[in-house]
Amino acid sequence: MIGISNPIDRRQFLGAGATLSVAASALGVLPGVPAARAAQGTATGPGKAPSFILDSHVHCGGTAAWVQEMVRTYRPRHAMACILTWRKDLELMKKAIAEHPDVFIGYGRVDLDDVKAVRDVEAFRKNGFVGMKFHSPQKDYDDPGYFQVYRLCEEYRMHMLFHTGISSHSISNEPQWGSSARMRPMSLDTICRQFPRATVQGAHLGNPWYEEAAEAARWNPTLFFDVTGSTLLKLIKIGRLDRMKEILWWASNEAQDNPHTLKGGPGAWEHIVFGTDEGPSGLAPNIERFQKMLDANQVPEEARAKMWGLTIAKILGIDPNRR
Repeated sequence: MIGISNPIDRRQFLGAGATLSVAASALGVLPGVPAARAAQGTATGPGKAPSFILDSHVHCGGTAAWVQEMVRTYRPRHAMACILTWRKDLELMKKAIAEHPDVFIGYGRVDLDDVKAVRDVEAFRKNGFVGMKFHSPQKDYDDPGYFQVYRLCEEYRMHMLFHTGISSHSISNEPQWGSSARMRPMSLDTICRQFPRATVQGAHLGNPWYEEAAEAARWNPTLFFDVTGSTLLKLIKIGRLDRMKEILWWASNEAQDNPHTLKGGPGAWEHIVFGTDEGPSGLAPNIERFQKMLDANQVPEEARAKMWGLTIAKILGIDPNRR
């Protein structure tokens, strides 16, 4: 089962992520193994993918057949997946992680408004899960009423993944709790400030509040976003994949000449991580769309390996060479 990395503060986190070679070292690359090996095959051309992929956003399918389909799909691509798991599927995923540790990484999922939320976080942690997923709160994410849950995740070093932006729902005559307005990406700015030792991820780059998500990330070095969902489909359809560089505009050395940017913080693209938010069959098309985005925006080579998986691997203490 995958273990949690040793606790590091945000200064150590930033220092460890300054270069790919340092990032590989922080991931525990064996002595004598070139650090660049973890980034082999990184974006050598359109449609190409690196030799190590970490899908940061997959929902548990809930059956043994789904587990086997994931293994058949992800293992040949040397890909791992963070599986978002409700309590009812904990034992299924615990078994899957034990049998296929090169594929599965366990994240729990709780309802922030459930009185059992804290107890469930503790249960996931005791069973070796290393992250938590939150969605559809009845209050804004940064409401102090949820802080006990976040504080526990920070203490346990459990990576926190929040749905941000528009939320899908079916057509129904029945009233539904929750609202996309409760999940604005800027609420994660509050959480990062209140829990500075935690690492936080927003799903979907806050769609449609992309600029808000990016600006929140710009001032919080431990805040990351995936671009799963409809965003890349939308930008491909309207021929504007290159719009991403207008949203993610700052460089890691920006503060040298710009007093209004975080000194010592990562560049914009280093805040983006790969994910699918789909079933096993969605891996290949999501890799293709993500690669098209990287190429359309001329993302620097040194950032790409981090985006494909090294960033999340470092957060979770996973060595991509050994897994």
